[in-house]
Amino acid sequence: MKEMIRCLVCRPEKVTFGMKEFLIWERDLDEKLMCRTIPYDTMVLAYPEAYDEKTGDMTAPEIQEITGSMKGNLIIWDRQRTMFRVELFDYEENVGSIFMRLADQIPFAFLGSTPWMQIQDDQDFAEMLRMISLYKNLNPQCYD
Repeated sequence: MKEMIRCLVCRPEKVTFGMKEFLIWERDLDEKLMCRTIPYDTMVLAYPEAYDEKTGDMTAPEIQEITGSMKGNLIIWDRQRTMFRVELFDYEENVGSIFMRLADQIPFAFLGSTPWMQIQDDQDFAEMLRMISLYKNLNPQCYD
């Protein structure tokens, strides 16, 4: 049975880095400020969806191609196969810079696009979770 994929779009006023979770501050439909949290240890894949000024296209760069000056959105997939699209075009800090700060906080996840693994594919997703679990068992101190 194919697992359901959810997609949540966030348009933050502010993002912050807690001790154990990424915090996204945004307005709800009643214009009240609310905080959505994504625990670091639930993240499976994170990458910037960067705007290419030459072509006008959005790209998902691999880890070695990511720079702090990239503009665009932050994509985070969690263990429940929810994709969070954090829209950062109008944010004061570039997505590349936020991604680099986030990468420092995550105990283990796949960082940058993974053309060799497709998270939408059931087998690839299961393999990603297996690899994260293996790393967690080998490095429990990263999850304290």
